[in-house]
Amino acid sequence: MKIDNLGLKNNVDKKDVEKIAFNHSYWESNAEKFKSDHKVSWGDINMINLETNGILYYIKDGDYVLDAGCSNGFSTFKIAEKRNIKIRAFDYSKKSIEYALVAKKKNDKSGKISFFHANMLEIPEKDNTFDKAYTIRVVINLLSWNLQKKAILEMHRVLKPGGVYIMSEAFQGGLENINALRKTANLPPLKVHDFNLYLEEKKLEDFLKGYFEIVQIKKFSSIYYAASRFLRYLTMDKNDEDSFSNEINDLFAKYPETENSGDFGIQKMYILKKLPHKH
Repeated sequence: MKIDNLGLKNNVDKKDVEKIAFNHSYWESNAEKFKSDHKVSWGDINMINLETNGILYYIKDGDYVLDAGCSNGFSTFKIAEKRNIKIRAFDYSKKSIEYALVAKKKNDKSGKISFFHANMLEIPEKDNTFDKAYTIRVVINLLSWNLQKKAILEMHRVLKPGGVYIMSEAFQGGLENINALRKTANLPPLKVHDFNLYLEEKKLEDFLKGYFEIVQIKKFSSIYYAASRFLRYLTMDKNDEDSFSNEINDLFAKYPETENSGDFGIQKMYILKKLPHKH
């Protein structure tokens, strides 16, 4: 696939172009399969709700918000419903945006959301535009650290000085911790999907210096992961159906994190405040 067909103007490594094309094909297919359902992005509705509620905590009435990688808008609608805000929401999957626009007729009658097709490596928005911006498992869909850094810098560019980037992504450290717990019960390790590249906490934090102040690292999913990816399996027989919808998952999704919750959640939320660009 040519770079022009990816909508990119800047130089991108050939291998990265191939990775972008691979992921684009996967998400287009997923959009066609699940349409307006939350399963387009993930089957785990409890985690989607935890993510959405976590983001809502940092978004206030009157904010101008960017949803980068909005998929079919499932979470976008939930966030817009709870706040008096304007949201610009885009995704690289054209089919996802098509379904978002269909759902908008029913779910956004007040016109808070503007959906559009774009690539987060070159966001078609002016510098210093948004009060808040967020990604929900989007940066991990860029399959090289080079691409992930480009995306983070784009989020920095479009935020106003002092603006906040709510980065809800998956992390390698959390994966290692939950797998260590699973190993104690001889459970197989959780794997990273082919369409994901989890972030490494230390590498990310080193890169963020000079671009963002790390206001908070919210380990919002640790209790839920310990229950849904470990405890629940201790209660299952071999013939029990494995699904995200069950009593244990639903119960532990209600428990708030505390200082004693540990770091067993693959999903973490970095709350980042924009600093002036370093030269």
